Amino acid sequence: MDVYKNETQEIIKRFLNYRLSFDECMAALDDALADLTSRATDEKIASLRPLILENNDIVMDEMKRRGSLPFNAEILAALGDGITASDYRSGQVIYAQGDSGDAVFYIQNGRVRLTVVSKFGKKAVIAVLGPGSFLGETSLKGQPHVATATAQGKCSIERLDKSSMLRVLSENLSFAELFLDHLLSRNLRLEEEMIYQILNSHEKRLARALLTLADFGKEGRPKKAIPKISFEALAQMVGTTVSRVGFFMKKFRKLGFIDYNGELKINNSLLNVVLHDPLVTMATDPPHGGKVKWKDI
Repeated sequence: MDVYKNETQEIIKRFLNYRLSFDECMAALDDALADLTSRATDEKIASLRPLILENNDIVMDEMKRRGSLPFNAEILAALGDGITASDYRSGQVIYAQGDSGDAVFYIQNGRVRLTVVSKFGKKAVIAVLGPGSFLGETSLKGQPHVATATAQGKCSIERLDKSSMLRVLSENLSFAELFLDHLLSRNLRLEEEMIYQILNSHEKRLARALLTLADFGKEGRPKKAIPKISFEALAQMVGTTVSRVGFFMKKFRKLGFIDYNGELKINNSLLNVVLHDPLVTMATDPPHGGKVKWKDI
């Protein structure tokens, strides 16, 4: 038990000293708890619950303290006439999978869902992007869009003309650095999501998806409430059925991890699911029950 305490203290210390990112910190804490779970009894693990919760609070308080990084809007102004601002309504398609593109898009406000459909008709959500994100970058290589981008709620999005983008990328170092940072960060995030999808249970994948929607792990204060999202969309993100999503959402609410009263609220305690906390297990109905709707949770 002392080994676990010392190990987690070292992980938290490295995170506070900026030697570990949020994702790296959470992954290290997850590995430490998983290793302990394989060796210790449930009683011993239960005695460490206060420490687990304390670690969660330290990490989240630090993320709030760091605050968000300001974005210099003058960088986009370098595009001149090549930039056009538009508002999108919820469910409106920005571009469709397979379409040829002639622009890159930048999200000022709102969220955009990226979905793909296989040739057999299977649909999956590959990402949900928020403010400060670029999308449609494949147009710069003359390739068709690999996914469909749809507004998830009201969005304010700027369309960046392809020719203007290529010109500014070659002439404006600040813009090129911003764009490259976005591409690298998103590629790393997608790799992490892919690994997480392969190695973890549906329950943990759903918890991670909800935390991501609430901006846990990003610089600044996470959102307590997130825009309403359907169980179908969550199922596509997690790779499971709507009934399974409904079962786990109902379980999360009973455990106090989330709350729903007109809007979906995410509590810090949901991190316990991501951290492989064995204490969240409940003796409830089998997970393959009937369809569950928002009003049922």
